[in-house]
Amino acid sequence: MEVIPSIDLEGGRAVKRVKGEKGTGLILGDPIEIAYRLTEDGARWLHIVDLDGVELGHPANLRIASKMKRELGARIQYGGGIRSIEHTLEAAGSVDRIVVGSAWITDPGFLDRLSDVLREDRVLAAVEERGGRIVYSGWTKEASISVEEAIRMLEVKRIGGYLYTQVDVEGTLAGPRMKDVEVLRRMTSKLLIYAGGISSLEHLRALCHAGVDAAILGMAIYTGSMNLRGAMEAGRCRRNV
Repeated sequence: MEVIPSIDLEGGRAVKRVKGEKGTGLILGDPIEIAYRLTEDGARWLHIVDLDGVELGHPANLRIASKMKRELGARIQYGGGIRSIEHTLEAAGSVDRIVVGSAWITDPGFLDRLSDVLREDRVLAAVEERGGRIVYSGWTKEASISVEEAIRMLEVKRIGGYLYTQVDVEGTLAGPRMKDVEVLRRMTSKLLIYAGGISSLEHLRALCHAGVDAAILGMAIYTGSMNLRGAMEAGRCRRNV
């Protein structure tokens, strides 16, 4: 299982919010310096969340993400404000993998059109869940579908997989709800990346044994609850057959 550290961008700085709420959490500083330290510790991928892009409705921090890729050699997974084909192609020119959230919810045909212009393994659908329901637009709006309904809808799309976020534990270090993760894993053979509340090596081992392909780490690294090298070692597990 790949362990992917996250860097959330707001106003040119790296931050880490609690449950996505503006003004909460940590202000971390220069995102390039943070990315350098993470890659020095062995990160092969970086997960970049463009919080400004979420609010504006279009990517706002691609320059920073592109610099990380160019100068550090890391592979970049990028989401936030990607709500049109034009925005997606702009981002795809700078990063390796795109995370699409609001666009697939508000425009059911978006992913079909996107698959005509971008290779499917470069696209993830964000499945962001709070209280069993899908949320979007920076987690400020709730859709009328459940997580299971969303997966059934998305399985027929030409995408590489899913970024599944448990919003109600994001940034809290409270740990994943493993039963929900296991349900999603049984529903799809596509790439499944988990985010939300990871704070221990035990959490990572549980995700790995459940068959999750990658886990996103943020608050745990930045508060010192975990170190990246130890987390990456915990991701090397035997999966259940």
